[in-house]
Amino acid sequence: MSLKCPFPHIGCENCDCTGITCQHLFPGLKVEWPELRGVSGLEAKRIIENDNPKVTCVLVPQGDGVFHINCCNRVLLRFPANDCPNGPVLNLPQVG
Repeated sequence: MSLKCPFPHIGCENCDCTGITCQHLFPGLKVEWPELRGVSGLEAKRIIENDNPKVTCVLVPQGDGVFHINCCNRVLLRFPANDCPNGPVLNLPQVG
């Protein structure tokens, strides 16, 4: 598969939390996926968006800048720049 990993523009629902500290915003839904570190990006995206349909995964090549704001409707997935989106997830996937 030959997909690019642009940073798509999605509306940001600002919040003052990340990961487990956002649990109160998502009762009964997951907010962190440590088990997906190292998993293929497309597979991680599928699992996360299935586990928590209120978030969208954003594919970001390692080294690309991202504004440091917490958005409770997204999960950033970082990959090796030369193997995105099929490469392994490098960061801890979490809401925020």
